[in-house]
Parts: sequence; structure tokens; C-alpha cells
Amino acid sequence: MKTSLHLIFATALVIAFSVNVSAQENVALTEDFETGTAMPDQWRSGASISGVEYVYDKNNSKSGERSLSLQKSAKRYFPIAQWFRKFDYDSKLNAIKIASQVKAENATKAMVDVSFLDSAGKSLGHHWTIYIGAKGGGDPVTHDWKERSGVAAIPSDTAEIVIALQIYGPGKVWIDDLEATYVESDDTEEEKDGKDEKEEGAKLDNLVEIDIDKDKGQYLHVPARNEKAPEAGYGLLVVLPGGNGSADFHPFVSRIHANSLGDDFVLAQPIAKKWTDDQEIVWPTTKLKVKKMGYTTEKLITAVVEDVGKKTTIDPKRVYLMGWSSGGPAVYASLLRAKSPAVGGIAAMSVYKPKLLPKPRNARGRSIYILHSPDDRVCPHWMAREGHEALTEAKVRTTLAEYKGGHGWQGDMYGNIKAGVDWLEAGAKSDADEE
Repeated sequence: MKTSLHLIFATALVIAFSVNVSAQENVALTEDFETGTAMPDQWRSGASISGVEYVYDKNNSKSGERSLSLQKSAKRYFPIAQWFRKFDYDSKLNAIKIASQVKAENATKAMVDVSFLDSAGKSLGHHWTIYIGAKGGGDPVTHDWKERSGVAAIPSDTAEIVIALQIYGPGKVWIDDLEATYVESDDTEEEKDGKDEKEEGAKLDNLVEIDIDKDKGQYLHVPARNEKAPEAGYGLLVVLPGGNGSADFHPFVSRIHANSLGDDFVLAQPIAKKWTDDQEIVWPTTKLKVKKMGYTTEKLITAVVEDVGKKTTIDPKRVYLMGWSSGGPAVYASLLRAKSPAVGGIAAMSVYKPKLLPKPRNARGRSIYILHSPDDRVCPHWMAREGHEALTEAKVRTTLAEYKGGHGWQGDMYGNIKAGVDWLEAGAKSDADEE
């Protein structure tokens, strides 16, 4: 009897040990932030940004004595501040789960981001695994420590993974007891509680790669619903999403095509390229460059329009741009060039900074629809008003349309976008009638 009991006990130990070892092999990283001086070991802070504090907090933690925090007083979304660390990818599993204790105080928008690099250090994409803060321009979020998690697919050719705590809007966020675990998963959407504009996650079967100078650019292509092109060609809307400008916004962008555009419209969504790990500007332009960039967003837009034109017949008098939040400045920059591939565009909930843009008079003959909420505290309404006034003074066809609710897509967002597109179309038709 004793022998049997000993055998059962020994067998149980072996099974338990095997399970623990197997689980431990899949753990990529555990971090309690307890070791370090000015910052936790292996972690680095991003660029110094006015109105942002990088805090290695020794007075606030879920467990132990320390945690990692970003605290932003500046009432703007960009540039983005972040704490980050790298580690080698050494698993055959195809996804990574990030779990962390999270605390928030008046947080508007922050996240735990995971990005992927190849052996040459080039970006293979990234994913917001944990979203912290208000959604859709709602009230800032305050809560004590609670566990949050999300899962991200790991692209093929990944050699390194970067985990980052990032903050966009004002507020304070903390993370502690972070764990990254490799998992096998066919469903790698982020947690439902963390979905923003991206929602279902992007389907990349319509991803197109293009040559720009000596680099590669990418965009997602949505064909027109009407298979027969109009006599003059399809209309084209090129959309630059806000946020991080990634492919994750494609489901929302696709619904713009379905709900705000006619059957004779093609849509293209350029994907923002991250040239460095600590890049703060999502859509760099001729006058707003980032380190190691190979091409400007203006060149990317031009290349996308040209490539779409090779695939289908496009009416050059119906090529429009649209960008919101971080995408808006690049829309202005492209439309205010002396030579632009577009005849008009929509700049929504965006800043207008004339020192970073070409002269407004360059846009004469084009149309610019400015969509902005008077309640926007991230991109102040006065900037939209000044942009409208400067364009009007330069004799550019422009209008300032307003919606309620603050920063973000509020209310009848597809109806608001459709109204902007219809206004652009009316301008194009008017120009055609004059000819």
C-alpha cells in the first residue's frame, strides 16, 4: 500500500513538474519593475516631450514597491510618449499574449503596444494589445489596479519583439506585473474591452506593396462596388487613419467605403511606416521629418494614387484625400503642395500648423473640407478655424463643418464623412461644368 501511495505521489510530482516546465518555456517575459535605478533594467524611455513625465514610480505598485508610469499634462495627442523594451523571439508559437496589472487616473488614451522587427531591425507591424482610457471621446477613465490582457499575431520573419507602454492623450497610467507569453492561436484579436476604431482587426488579403525611391510602401485596396467604371473613371478616396496609422484601422476604413461612398468609388488606405522604434510622428512630411525616414507621406500618397491608377481607370478630377487626427496634417501637406495628385480632401479633428505646411495659395483650384468639433480638447477648435480662415483668404474653396461630442468619431460619423465627400464632389462637378 505504501509503495502504491509513493508511486502515485511521485507520478503526480512528475506531471506537475512537466506542466510547470512546459508553461515556463512559453513565457517570453515577466516584469515586476523592481530592479533598476533611474529606470527599470532593460527598459528605455522615448523622446523628451513637453508636458510628459516618464516616471519610475517607487511609491505606487500592485505588488512589490515599484511600477512604470507615464503622466501627461499636455492636452494634445501627439507626439506619443513611451517606455519600451526589446527581447528576442525564440518560439515556434504564432502569437503572444500580454497580461499586465493596469492603473489609470483621468486617462484619455494610452495602450500597451507590441511591435515586431525582422533580423535587420525593420518593422513588420505592431498591435495594440491593451487599451487604457476613454473611447470615442468619452470622459477620462480612473480606476485602481486591475488585470488587462490581449493577444497579438506574430508575423513571419520576426526576430525581435518590442513591448511599449504608450500614452497619447492627457492623464496618468501605470503598469505592473507584466507577463508576455507565447500562445498558439487562430483568433488573435485584441481583447474586446480594448477595441477602439480598429474593431475586428485588419484582413490583409488586399495588401499592396509599392516601390518608393529605394524603399517599400504599403496600402490596402478596396475596389468599387460597381464593376463597370464610369466613362470618365472611378472616384478615388485615399484615407490616412489617425492613431498609429496602422492596418488595424482597415475594418473601420472599409465601412467608410460601404457607408459614405458611392458605388463608383475605389478606396486606398496607405499604411504608416515606422522608421524607428521611438518614432513619434505617425505621418512624417516634407516639413515634419523623422530620423531614418526613406520617403515622405506626400510621396507615399502620390505613389498610391499612381499605383491604383495602373490597376483601374481613375478620374483624376475625382481623387480625394481624407485624414483624421494624426492623419490630418499630412492631408493638408499634400493638398497644399504646388503639385498634388488630389483635387480635394477632408481634414477631420486635426491640427493646422502653417509653419509646417506649404503656402495655402498653392491649393487654389482644390477643395478642402474641414470637419471639427467645437468640444475638441485634443486638437483645439481654434486651429481648425484658423486653417479655414487662412485657406479662405488664399482663395481656396473650403468650408468648416462642425459636429458635437469632442475629439473622435462622434454621432453620425458615416453621415458626416458622406457630407464631406458630397461637398468635394459638388466642387469637382462645378469645375467640370465651367470647363
